[in-house]
Amino acid sequence: MEFLKAIRELRRDRGLTQAALADLAGMHQSDISMIESGKSNASAETLHSICAALDCEVILVPRRIGGDVQRMVDRHLNRHQEPMRPVMSVADEMRIPDGTD
Repeated sequence: MEFLKAIRELRRDRGLTQAALADLAGMHQSDISMIESGKSNASAETLHSICAALDCEVILVPRRIGGDVQRMVDRHLNRHQEPMRPVMSVADEMRIPDGTD
């Protein structure tokens, strides 16, 4: 259901009505309504059309991944983090002006 909610939110964020999105995706407004409400299952082709109209993409990620694949997905989703390094002293983490600058 979160995916359907995301489609609705993206459509609204872009200021599109269901009819306008349907027009951009080459569909009927009733199809968009049924998909957003969860009353209809969309095919991969339909999802591709909707996402193209919303200028977004669907990414399918296996539930269990690791190693290089996990790092690639994290980078793509901007979830990469810099490795933690030990703090050697307070001076390593902040600079306190002493008035001589």
